[in-house]
Amino acid sequence: MLIRILKKHALFGVIFSIAKATVYFLPLLLADLLSNKDFGILEYALAGLGMVVNTVINLGVPGAYPYFILRQKQLHLQSSFKMHSVVLLIPFVINQILFFFFQLDVNFYLAFNVSYIIANQVFYSTQLKSHEKSIYAVILDSGVYIVLLIFYVLSLFKIVEINIKTINIFIGIYCLIYVLYGIINCLKYKRLISITKYRFILKFSMHLLLSTFLIFLITTSGRILVEFFFDFETVGIYAYYFRLAAVVVMIHQVINITFFKKIYTLDPLILDKYYYLFFVFIYVLSIAIFFLAPSFVGYFSEFFSETYPINKGVYFLLSAQMVMWIASALNSSIVDRENLAPKNNIRFLGLVFVASVILYVLKGQLDLKMLVLLHYTVICTACLIQYYSLYLKNIKFKKSIVSIISFYVLTVSYYYFEFN
Repeated sequence: MLIRILKKHALFGVIFSIAKATVYFLPLLLADLLSNKDFGILEYALAGLGMVVNTVINLGVPGAYPYFILRQKQLHLQSSFKMHSVVLLIPFVINQILFFFFQLDVNFYLAFNVSYIIANQVFYSTQLKSHEKSIYAVILDSGVYIVLLIFYVLSLFKIVEINIKTINIFIGIYCLIYVLYGIINCLKYKRLISITKYRFILKFSMHLLLSTFLIFLITTSGRILVEFFFDFETVGIYAYYFRLAAVVVMIHQVINITFFKKIYTLDPLILDKYYYLFFVFIYVLSIAIFFLAPSFVGYFSEFFSETYPINKGVYFLLSAQMVMWIASALNSSIVDRENLAPKNNIRFLGLVFVASVILYVLKGQLDLKMLVLLHYTVICTACLIQYYSLYLKNIKFKKSIVSIISFYVLTVSYYYFEFN
């Protein structure tokens, strides 16, 4: 039995390492392969607009699955979740019509196609994680990057052209795979699917829709903001250093996938203890990598060598930001499981409004470093809002709050001392 368990975890470790190495290293390799503008457009689609739009078209349904199946044990709803794959086809079809008949900009077309892919990946992988099928969830979560890896290998052999148009074709083909699978899967279980039950799911998930949209808007809008205030070339620079800093996020993904079910069931006091230690570890590791990176990354990346000297401060802030990004993701699961999303959403809306006003007032004075610092502050504030919402229900994450505030003070203090 012990050998079987070790083999299972060893296999998971190998597959996870390969999949996440692809997710992490491939964009960094593409930065040297594509033009600066094309790389910025790709990142804008992959982790900018595409990521935010996915939360809207997913209608909060992925988050409803663990709530009903794991938390509430309402297993009679399980089959009706399959209806969602057909519902996801609606925005996909609209995107095709807008592009082929109404000349939708190719950059937005790519972003909306990516959003359809991510929506499907999140929808299916959440179900797999809920049933502790971690290996399949890891592969599925990395799907779009595996497709881009195929593009990268073919481009090295000069089989395909190296530009955003070719990538668009690859993404489109991958979309069709989800289209076919969704239709076939829905037809296969059509007798078990209840539209009434799906509507019941949506009634709950609409609260999660706003919650998921707001947290993604707050935490992943960096590329969107950079494109809005600057250009796609600057998006490429921002995205490159974000990817470089995000190596620690892979550790969070291991925790999230392995203990996904426990996050929805463990006592908050136990979670606070482990979260606090995890946050300290992630922050120390992030800052250590920041200081070590110049010693070896430049040997492998021309992009790094050319841009690092003037973007060192950006890289530092993004490195420190990772712990906030991870904390907000973990907190979201707790907020959802305690059904606090509606109340938390009101506070998030207030944060988005205040942040928008500040950005509007400062738009003439912004440079990339200042924008990243403001975004970092917004994400930190979002984490504290989540803790406040939990506190009002007598769910206290005292150690986690102290660690998050301490990291922010340390980061900002060092930033102003070293880079201003």
